[in-house]
Amino acid sequence: MNDLVNSIFSMNVDVYMQAEYQDPNTGAIKKTWMYQKTIPCFAKGVISNSSTTRGGDNQTISAKYVDKQTIEIRTASRLTYRQKVTNIRDGAGNPIWVELDYPSDTPTVFEITSSTPITDPFGNLMAYNSIAKRSENQKIGD
Repeated sequence: MNDLVNSIFSMNVDVYMQAEYQDPNTGAIKKTWMYQKTIPCFAKGVISNSSTTRGGDNQTISAKYVDKQTIEIRTASRLTYRQKVTNIRDGAGNPIWVELDYPSDTPTVFEITSSTPITDPFGNLMAYNSIAKRSENQKIGD
């Protein structure tokens, strides 16, 4: 990559793709997440003080504990609803978002909720901006 792209996408993220398979014993369709690739990105938390827009981090304790976290990820390639991302790292390879004490500061898993292209003034595609929310299931696999 050139220096300009490296300066814009100063982080890396692991992308997992949803795959479906049929259980040979029951015939049920099951889903699993398989590692697809690592791509350069730039991610930041979404912060808002307005009740009419999407909010940032939020924790709720009621009948069920809910930990809501939303991030914005900019990438050169499009992310889709059938993908999850995790292990967002800085340039030195240090994880940025982690699950505290689960079981030992593991990288947070996020689900892609939307993606939109970013174009220059001439209509040329430059990158994609995606919104991701913290996945309720922090395990990637079966």
